[in-house]
Amino acid sequence: MYYFHSLSQLKIESVKVNSLDDFSLNGFTFSGYIDLYNPSWLSLKVMQIDYNIVFEPTEQILSSGSLQGTELASRSTTRVPFKKTINWAPALSLVVQLATSKAPANIIFAGQVHITESVNLPFVYKLDIRDYFDSYAKEYLESKKESAIETIEEKYGKTVGAIAEHIANYLPI
Repeated sequence: MYYFHSLSQLKIESVKVNSLDDFSLNGFTFSGYIDLYNPSWLSLKVMQIDYNIVFEPTEQILSSGSLQGTELASRSTTRVPFKKTINWAPALSLVVQLATSKAPANIIFAGQVHITESVNLPFVYKLDIRDYFDSYAKEYLESKKESAIETIEEKYGKTVGAIAEHIANYLPI
């Protein structure tokens, strides 16, 4: 009887995306953790954690996956890390939103922690990736601008390169 009571006491303390990085022309990496609290005197096992990563405005699933089960030590919090790469190709609506609008570009990380066949803990975490994307786009364009100026300097000399750099400073980056 205590075992079933223990299962009902489990809870998700927090879900956090702590980084969006490795932005490239192919996609980006999404990583974070789920903190699971087991107040019971018994250690318990999570069967698995299933999740979807969804672009909120269109409800398009960008990615989905499962995390292996883990042991939850008694009377403690267990951190379960996750990391997933999101490719731009299947996420065209996200790309269009990021490129053409200043509206929030919310990504939802949602799923279920499966403790047993009948005991599941749902979770939802929402994050606006606009600032991350804008920062990447700015860095990317800046690097392309610098590369173009270097190429011009190599080909036509420093004077023409300086003129190109001056003109490039007027570009909206």
